Amino acid sequence: MFRKLVSNLPFSPALIHDVGFYAQRLRGEEVTRRLTLLFVALALVMQSLAVFSSPESANASSEQDIVRGGVSSLDDFLLRFDRNDDDLKDILSTVGITRSEVAAMKDGSIHSTNDTYILTRYGQLSASTNEASLSYQRSVGGMGIRYFTLLDQMSNRPISFDGWIGNSSAVGWFAIIKSNGSLATHGLPASISPDDTSSAAIKSVSAANLTQGFANAANGLASPLDKIAYTLKVSNPGKTSTTTTFSVHLSDLLEYSSLVDAGGATLDSETNTLSWPQVQLAPGESQERTFVMQLLAQLPATPEGNSNPASYDCSLAISFGANLQVPVDCPPIKGVESIINQLPTTGVIANVVFAIVLLSVVSYFYFRTRQLKNEIRIIRHDLNTGII
Repeated sequence: MFRKLVSNLPFSPALIHDVGFYAQRLRGEEVTRRLTLLFVALALVMQSLAVFSSPESANASSEQDIVRGGVSSLDDFLLRFDRNDDDLKDILSTVGITRSEVAAMKDGSIHSTNDTYILTRYGQLSASTNEASLSYQRSVGGMGIRYFTLLDQMSNRPISFDGWIGNSSAVGWFAIIKSNGSLATHGLPASISPDDTSSAAIKSVSAANLTQGFANAANGLASPLDKIAYTLKVSNPGKTSTTTTFSVHLSDLLEYSSLVDAGGATLDSETNTLSWPQVQLAPGESQERTFVMQLLAQLPATPEGNSNPASYDCSLAISFGANLQVPVDCPPIKGVESIINQLPTTGVIANVVFAIVLLSVVSYFYFRTRQLKNEIRIIRHDLNTGII
């Protein structure tokens, strides 16, 4: 349009009115593109702060972490290994991983697959989900226990962790997760097998929402201040007596609720374990234990765990023979988090390239508009003085 107007001006001076209208449009476009350039520059400044100085997660650690808060580097992990912090040396030695194999690891990413297991401090699912316990001899005396849990069972979305990947003659592929110091393997180590679910005592758990009248709390959303009664049941279908314990881990429940009735049990505040004394079950006998949790008045909008994806996931999860989850009516902001988690993850290089391309395009159109405006001014001046 600009070229057509200018080329026809010598033959039709009346087109100067169209040139004037075009000049007004260019002034409007210049203002719009100046504002666009300003807002893009501000957006890129904010993006650079997020890329080069990323914020720390508000939920960066979990009680399930093998190393609370994770490790900063492979050298940091090796230092902890040599000191046997958190029983790291005892655990890896039991599995069959040596220090030299850990030292040879390389940077990499750990993704959830149908056979990726990670080591956790406490059992959080159940034997029915192929969760397996690892018993090991502690250097300081006594036995310790940790749990191998299928990573894709811990969340309903794909999970990815930064860490280090290596290869062991005893285990094969293995990894150390940076955010929690946990061991990850493809399949269970050869020396470990899933816990036996065919023992004499059969365990089960059920939940009833007392406030909303749901016999099965999993059938509806739990709302603030709802009271949920959990019933643990142990049955002995065998022909001989057996000794069993009622013990359940409450960490996931305590994220959104508090214990209001322990049902005669004792709560270990360090491990968040609720337990009753041992009982003797006669053949065919069943016993139950009930406790009550009440949801908080204001449910937290804390993001999902950085090291434990099952943390703050808008559900109350409990494991006792089987895994039971009660959905929670979380604040709307958690829905935004769910959408963000489904977006592709980009690295620093991709963000920098995008910023450069966007800034270049916006700058080009702004300076092009300014150039056209100056050319129109010169052409109108030359036409009025008779040069054209």
